Amino acid sequence: MTNKHNKLIERMSKKDWWSRQKAITELVKHPEKEYALTLEEAIRNHDNANIRNTAMEIYKALGERALPYLFPLLSDKDHEVRLFSANILGEIGDRKALPCLLASIKDTDENVRIASAEALGKIGHEEALEGLKKALNDDPWVAMSALQAIGEIGSGKALDILYGCLDKEEYQCLAITTIGNKGNNQSIKYLTAFIDRPDTMFHRELALEAIIKIAEREKFKPMPENFSKLVPVLIDLIKSTNSEVKKSAFIALCWSENIKGLPLFLDAIKDEDLQEYAIDGLLSIGKKAAPAITKALKISSGNHRGILAKVLSMLGDNRALIQFKKDENPEVRTEVALALGSVNSNTSIRALLKMLSDPYEEVRMAARRSLASLNKNKL
Repeated sequence: MTNKHNKLIERMSKKDWWSRQKAITELVKHPEKEYALTLEEAIRNHDNANIRNTAMEIYKALGERALPYLFPLLSDKDHEVRLFSANILGEIGDRKALPCLLASIKDTDENVRIASAEALGKIGHEEALEGLKKALNDDPWVAMSALQAIGEIGSGKALDILYGCLDKEEYQCLAITTIGNKGNNQSIKYLTAFIDRPDTMFHRELALEAIIKIAEREKFKPMPENFSKLVPVLIDLIKSTNSEVKKSAFIALCWSENIKGLPLFLDAIKDEDLQEYAIDGLLSIGKKAAPAITKALKISSGNHRGILAKVLSMLGDNRALIQFKKDENPEVRTEVALALGSVNSNTSIRALLKMLSDPYEEVRMAARRSLASLNKNKL
């Protein structure tokens, strides 16, 4: 240990973050054995947090090179030194630290056990799962840290452990949230079980939001049968004053492909936040939705009517659209013109010819395109 390195670390600790990082980068270019003892002395400094934190930053910058010096510190008589060492090893994230951290997750000090669990999660290797699973029986804060660490690992084996945690009331909230962060298609069946439980309203909402999060992250649409029995619950949740819960329930209702959702889908076409999902919901019902959409077009007003007309067209009920060929909304007339391109009849041709004189260019263009399509099909 040299006075030179003591003074160097002391000067670093007084610098701003950027200057300190630059100085640390220069320091670690030199062999670590030259200043290893100085670092150990600095991390034991309980009188100057800046010096201690600077030492921790240097250890982290050393990465794998710091491991031989940190491993012994996990057994130090000073519990704070053990705590800091576990934190640093987590930041370094090297798999070679797993055996030492798995030992320190049994430390006599609760905070060291918590730090060790968190470090194992940051390293994120399945080798840590068995030790973390055992830590679930530890004191509450250690157990919660272990559960989160298992979630960070996020493998199939990790998810299986998390599913088991759903049976323990004290872990349910955190387990649901963690599964939402790391789950997959297979996780849906475990989470939907909470939606149909009126005794756990908070868990119900958490589970619903977790399901939506998984589906959006993994880019898949859950099977309708996952939600078919939950339709009454989902309709009730849509009345929630919590906008996120309402949106999540609405999305799940759309996935159910249940015709009981039809009035809500039609109403949500007016809502920009829900419109995309409402369209999917209507399309999922299929042609059974066409009469209700046609009725809504007749009795409603507003720009959303153009979207209703488009959905009707997407459902293939083009003949129903003909009655709206003179609609006041140009977007509706445009959809009618486009739809008539697949209805080869004298009625549709006459309607399209009249639309060529429409005051709106988009309607005229749609009419020309449909007439060209009909003529091509005759050839």
